[in-house]
Amino acid sequence: MALRDSVDPQTDPTILDSGALQDLTDPPEDPQPGSSDPDRDPDASKRTPVVGASSFVPAGRQDPADPLPDPSGLEPAAPRFPGASKHRRIGDRTRFRAACFTDPTPVPFDEIYEVGRKIGEGGFGTVYEGISKFLREQVAIKIIPKRDGDRFIEIPGCSKPLLAEVALNLLLKRPPLSPYIVHMLEWFEEDDRFILILEYLQPCKDLLRFTLNNMQLLDESQTRRLMYQAVLAAKHCLDRGVFHRDIKLNNFLINTKTNQVKLIDFGCGDLFISSGYLGAFTGGVRPPEYYVNFKYEAGPTTVWSLGFMMYSMVYKRQPFKSLKDMMHGSLRFKHKISPELQDLINRCMTHDPTERATIEEILQHEWFQQGQVSGVAQDQLETGRIRQLRREGR
Repeated sequence: MALRDSVDPQTDPTILDSGALQDLTDPPEDPQPGSSDPDRDPDASKRTPVVGASSFVPAGRQDPADPLPDPSGLEPAAPRFPGASKHRRIGDRTRFRAACFTDPTPVPFDEIYEVGRKIGEGGFGTVYEGISKFLREQVAIKIIPKRDGDRFIEIPGCSKPLLAEVALNLLLKRPPLSPYIVHMLEWFEEDDRFILILEYLQPCKDLLRFTLNNMQLLDESQTRRLMYQAVLAAKHCLDRGVFHRDIKLNNFLINTKTNQVKLIDFGCGDLFISSGYLGAFTGGVRPPEYYVNFKYEAGPTTVWSLGFMMYSMVYKRQPFKSLKDMMHGSLRFKHKISPELQDLINRCMTHDPTERATIEEILQHEWFQQGQVSGVAQDQLETGRIRQLRREGR
């Protein structure tokens, strides 16, 4: 099968950009959108996408051992209010929502939301704090200017191609939702921009900043708890047919009260294609095979990025000093870590992508099984949810 040719223009791929091997001493980016519990939203059913049948998920991507709910039943959840129209009455005011989540909200954005301070900025858009004028609910607002080079993706259930970032978010909104991903609540399209309304996580930091400021060097226990959630987020994307392509510390947020980790920013993403990709790489952490023949695949690239994250988190520095070091050198474990973690990082960052560990093998690796991390992570998340519900008086 032919490899997919990416269409986004890029600089000379033989030159290593600063985002690919980010120096952990660089100033971290501001946090981007976080999340509140989707169950808080009384109108959550109106924000559920209708994006097609479960056959769209690539065969063989789902692992029965995944502690997340089995995503094989991907039909959209039945709406809480089946007869709801595009209008919903709140007091003496009317709040508008698209009847179908795949459509943009039909009412002007500024009639529904107030925009606050800027909290993040990237290559595709700028993120602001926001608040719903009617519900007084805090959200994150990502504003994406329209450009000639915008990518559009066709997904089942949509009458026309959608902006890639919108389409990928819709695929990830199929129930059951992952607790490790920041979800899109709704979206708007204007003449010159797209606007994404996202869950907002408070209080939060991105994992790069958290690693530098809040973690001890060589802290394997904390690295294990945080990375386990990051791996589950990456696996959920692949299971849903989404290739994030920009897995890195900056693109994960951590709730600093509960230590819950969530993946953000799908602007570099694409649909999962089993035959792979050819050409320009729009993400940050590029695997070595890309520099050999400009070819790469979603699974091995994601695993390389996760290994890069693990090394960076436990050592608080990047694994390679330069592109030459990455291509011709080997991983250096300057300080002693456990043999199990060293083995896992080596398996994730093997140069030959066909010999790299799979996502499923990462989750089953001995290092992650130590201390029954899945139970620890789940208990941690449940404790955080209980505390949140108590604060809300539920």
